[in-house]
Amino acid sequence: MVLKLDRDNYMSVGLQYFELLDGVRRYGTLSKACREVGVTLKTGSKWIRLLESRLGVKLVEVRKGGKGGGGSALTEHAYRLLESYYSARTVTRPGFITTFIESLLSARNILRCRIRRVQRAEVLSLLELDLEPGQALKAVVTTQSVDRLNIHEGGEILAIIKATEVLVASKDLIRIR
Repeated sequence: MVLKLDRDNYMSVGLQYFELLDGVRRYGTLSKACREVGVTLKTGSKWIRLLESRLGVKLVEVRKGGKGGGGSALTEHAYRLLESYYSARTVTRPGFITTFIESLLSARNILRCRIRRVQRAEVLSLLELDLEPGQALKAVVTTQSVDRLNIHEGGEILAIIKATEVLVASKDLIRIR
């Protein structure tokens, strides 16, 4: 993947570097992230330092061990870098962004939708969404969110559904028309 550093400078970064950052995000330790990527802790640390020096920003904060144990955490810069990586990977690997969202949230029902209609009101807005041909979904969101997320008719969004209950019935019990 190629990163634009400034107007005239670019940097090529291997996918394993991003996978290492993603491992730190998921596990909270550089050592576990390194094991998952298949490199030594020394190599993983070297990769992080190289990225940090080339980008000029801190990417990983390390907490020393001790009674509570050590760990690692990503900085805001690293999260923005990963978001760019996920966006780019979505083009070549459909479903990649869904997997990322699932790793951040407890919801597993993520549906790609096209916005058919937006009914705006002062506080709340109603979104009419098309899933697949013949399937629709409606969602009520704050009008402030509609503006902040730049939601508009014809656009695409992800509907993330968290159900506290799901009821099922045998198809023999209910006649579907």
